[in-house]
Amino acid sequence: MAEATRPGIATHFIRYSLGSVLVMLAGFVSFPVMARLLNYTQYGLIGIFDSALLIMAAVFKFGGQHTVLRFYPHRGGHGAMADYGTNQILIPFLASCVLWIAAMVVFGLTPHLRSYAHDLTGWVALASLLPTIWASMVIALMMAQERSELNVLANVATRWLNAVAVLGIVYFVSRTALGVYIARLIVAMVMALALTVWFMRRGIPLRWRDRNWRQVFAGMRYGVPLMANEIAAILLVSVDRLMLEGLTGSTASVGVYTVGASLAMQISTMLNAALNLSYTQVSIRQFETEGEAAVLRTKRRILHMLVYAMVAMLVGLIAAGRDAFLWLSGPSKTASTSVFVILAVNFVLVGFFYLCTSGLQLYKRSMTIFMLTLMSAIVNIILNFILVPRYGVMGAVYATFGSYILLGIGNTIACPRGLFALPAWRPAVTAVGLGALCVAVARGTDLFGVGPHFARLVVMAALMLALYVLPALLLDRSLRDALMQQFQRQRARFG
Repeated sequence: MAEATRPGIATHFIRYSLGSVLVMLAGFVSFPVMARLLNYTQYGLIGIFDSALLIMAAVFKFGGQHTVLRFYPHRGGHGAMADYGTNQILIPFLASCVLWIAAMVVFGLTPHLRSYAHDLTGWVALASLLPTIWASMVIALMMAQERSELNVLANVATRWLNAVAVLGIVYFVSRTALGVYIARLIVAMVMALALTVWFMRRGIPLRWRDRNWRQVFAGMRYGVPLMANEIAAILLVSVDRLMLEGLTGSTASVGVYTVGASLAMQISTMLNAALNLSYTQVSIRQFETEGEAAVLRTKRRILHMLVYAMVAMLVGLIAAGRDAFLWLSGPSKTASTSVFVILAVNFVLVGFFYLCTSGLQLYKRSMTIFMLTLMSAIVNIILNFILVPRYGVMGAVYATFGSYILLGIGNTIACPRGLFALPAWRPAVTAVGLGALCVAVARGTDLFGVGPHFARLVVMAALMLALYVLPALLLDRSLRDALMQQFQRQRARFG
């Protein structure tokens, strides 16, 4: 894509935000049904399997998706693209295939593993790994080429196909974890085929004769620490599920945690995923072509508006998060309410401070990223051992929150000084002040005594519009100007 025609961060953000909303809608369609069809034991099995599969996928990829994104030859010609296709896509994926085959052989030869993974469920879950790995590499290429419209299309299609397939099989065929993984395998294969067709049309050479082991190892030096970081990050998010069963002796307790944590992740996606994807792909190009100062300017512009969005999310969760969860999940999942609210608050804060402290990736300091995440994962494990026996499921929640606080402190210390940024004090004070007012009114009036959960959400939305959104626009002229400029750009773009 020519430089002049590249969309800016705002355009990418709008696309990814729309995608996030559509993905969330799929979640809002499937979550209430799944919460009623599957019991806590089945949710617990899914939570355990998902954690194991995420770790295996991270190992099998060798951090390949990170290398595909970071090593894309923005200034290279056909020769550079040939080297890139062979050494950063073909060879890493072949290595993933070898590991996947080895895992299938080990699983087939180990009766104990097959018994633990319920045999057929384990086979189906393992089979879905390879198409998932290939899809992640192709989507990373889309990000490198800043094809956010295609990235969004792929993500939304995957999520909705999963929702339809899972609901269909779970409702009509098997209300078990096996039914869920059969549906996911079908969707993974369909999406891998579609992405392969797109990839072949890009004309990126994949020729064994172009192999250059120096380039391969350079990619691995960057990607493997991020692979390890991915595993540490998965442990940071998922180790609670794995430890809860061992520490409490109850698969149902894993289900209580998994239901709340799953919805919390979906809610945080609305703010974090769109922004992180947009910022990452543009900041890499800016850093390579314009330098550190350009990235910092972009980061400060984003933070000015992001602080308002972040506080709005926190206000909604604190004042009406319980109502949102119970409206979606039904009264049978009341035990997961506090899990959802606390973890959703945690993930929103994580996304905000990630942007403030991002910069290590641009300098390819993947080992530092890994060490910080590993440290937080280890702390999470230690806290689980201490807190779960005392507080049960909520002990795992507190452990996650504490470990992320430590990660935020570590990222702040390690962030290159030229790329560290916080929002300006005026918008930060304005957002926090208006947010505190909203929470005080909502709590003080109990949302004016409204009873049904959906009605309380409507009242909360009206309250935020009157006490947060409109006053923020009135008090912050630069916010008004930025939103108006973006509106005019989008109108001109689509006009």
